[in-house]
Amino acid sequence: MRIERLGPDHRVAGFACGTKPLDGWLRLHALENQARNLSRTFVLVQDDEEVLGYYSLTMGGVPPADLPPGYARGLPGYDIGMALLARLAVASSRQGEGLGRDLMADAIQQAALAGAHVAARFIAVDPIDEGARAFYRKFGFRDVPGDPEGRMFLRLDHALEALEHRR
Repeated sequence: MRIERLGPDHRVAGFACGTKPLDGWLRLHALENQARNLSRTFVLVQDDEEVLGYYSLTMGGVPPADLPPGYARGLPGYDIGMALLARLAVASSRQGEGLGRDLMADAIQQAALAGAHVAARFIAVDPIDEGARAFYRKFGFRDVPGDPEGRMFLRLDHALEALEHRR
């Protein structure tokens, strides 16, 4: 198995993670969004190019007032760079094998690499449901109290430190 950037040869048609919006987005929009420089999608594949999981990243900014408590301390009053983990999914048939963890680790590394070039301090995620929210909390993502959108944040330097300790 390997993780690589989504290409036209990857088999996405049969991908099913149990959440229709995530399945449909991969099949119908991921390549187009990539071609339009709206996001980058990375897929976990087997030798036959069948997609077992994926994640998508894009860049953005966040006003300090929209960050979790303590994250804005000492920051300037303008938007701070961030990578948005727009989607992450694992095929239903492979859930529970640690593939989501592997994809998350790769996403953090890719976000940090991008952040080193374009100055992103945070990685953010918009969990699709409470199960996803619990998954992201395991990696240290923090909620923003009172945020109706439910976005979660993690400092990239903290994420990288955690990855180093897991090795």
